[in-house]
Amino acid sequence: MRRPRRPAGEGEGGGHDATGMMRWLLTYADLITLLMAFFIVMYAMSSVDVGKYRSLAHSLRGALAGNSFVELPLQGTAAEPYSLETVGREVAGALAEMGLEGQGAVFRTERGVVISLYGAVLFDLGKADIRPDALPVLDRVAEALARVPNYVSVEGSTDDLPINSLLFPTNWELSVRRATTVVRYFVERHGLEPRRFLAVGYGEYQPMFPNDSEANRARNRRVDIVLLARSPFPRTRPEPISPPAPDKVP
Repeated sequence: MRRPRRPAGEGEGGGHDATGMMRWLLTYADLITLLMAFFIVMYAMSSVDVGKYRSLAHSLRGALAGNSFVELPLQGTAAEPYSLETVGREVAGALAEMGLEGQGAVFRTERGVVISLYGAVLFDLGKADIRPDALPVLDRVAEALARVPNYVSVEGSTDDLPINSLLFPTNWELSVRRATTVVRYFVERHGLEPRRFLAVGYGEYQPMFPNDSEANRARNRRVDIVLLARSPFPRTRPEPISPPAPDKVP
């Protein structure tokens, strides 16, 4: 018995059957999808957020350099609610307006936001009295600190050059005195809550840069004003540690 002849266009192979038609359609669809993805990526690259790109760049630079510092963008958005990062942007913008770029920086770390003032911005070499022309800088910082309730750690650091005077036998005394001087200015001049503040002195033992040039030493002679993301004090009642029991006398 002869089989009925199939309609034209059907067959058991060849490039013109239904399966062959689907193959070129799938290839065409893949090409269109790739082109669409390509143009989406190109559009995203052309409209990158400058602030986010700068933060990413500094984050990568910090990771490669072995630290966790991330510089914040200089401008903030006035409409966003106040947060540590908003305060950091405000201070960074103030430093730029006052012409202090390169003499200070604002960073974000796991501890919170760090406002770092380098070199002779606040103090003369070997001194712990705030320079008169530095008072407007601290005034702008104090205005920003008043916008959030967080604890603030003011931390003094020096370079590795030794000091030996009646007031400051070592760099520890100098760094602590500078930190307490800044804290007192915030509290006494601007009325900020004193219980929010800690004063810490690291001496020369926490350098941000290697002490291999005068420029780096100037940046290591700094005061860091750290807006802490978390309370530095324990929330639970501390448990006393008992001394070991005395040996029993046989």
